[in-house]
Amino acid sequence: MGLQHISSHVEGREYVTCQDLVTAAHELLGGIDLDVASSDFANTYVEATKYYTPSKDGLNVQPWYGSVYLFPPSGAYFWDKKRQRWKMTRTSSPTLMSSHAVWFNRLYKEWLAGEVKQGLFFTNCTDMIRYDPRIFNFPICILKTPPTLVMRTSEGVGKHKTCTSLIVYLPPVDDTSSATERFIDIYEEKGHILK
Repeated sequence: MGLQHISSHVEGREYVTCQDLVTAAHELLGGIDLDVASSDFANTYVEATKYYTPSKDGLNVQPWYGSVYLFPPSGAYFWDKKRQRWKMTRTSSPTLMSSHAVWFNRLYKEWLAGEVKQGLFFTNCTDMIRYDPRIFNFPICILKTPPTLVMRTSEGVGKHKTCTSLIVYLPPVDDTSSATERFIDIYEEKGHILK
């Protein structure tokens, strides 16, 4: 997608938000200031003013600000008490937290603190409804068609049809009503709106 990362790094594959959703995100946000989970490749699609690659550790280290786009990388995270940060792991366990929920939590906290003016969260992890029900405090679009993501592997660039996906909008606190209407205008043709 262009904004925020729109790219997911999974075992040598990178998934990037499709152009249709990137265009809609730019329209809603008035441009993407920051894609916090991205790559050089992903940003050729997202075209965020600034973006964080995995080596920059956008989750734990970097500041978040302005209009943020977020498509989290897939995987599982655990809380590293010693380093006081979330760390990705390849191990599966019921005590681990979904990557999408960990990244959404950071977006939510930065939005609540006023650092993030507005945020757009794209997830193809429908388990978000149980991992973090706070998403229901915001306008949501349940996309009627599973998006076709851009996929990059060591063999090249292709397409990947993903599963049911959600777009969650954290609007500006000083303009919630009109921003929510703008979200509805842009996304209602793409799916079912919950507000």
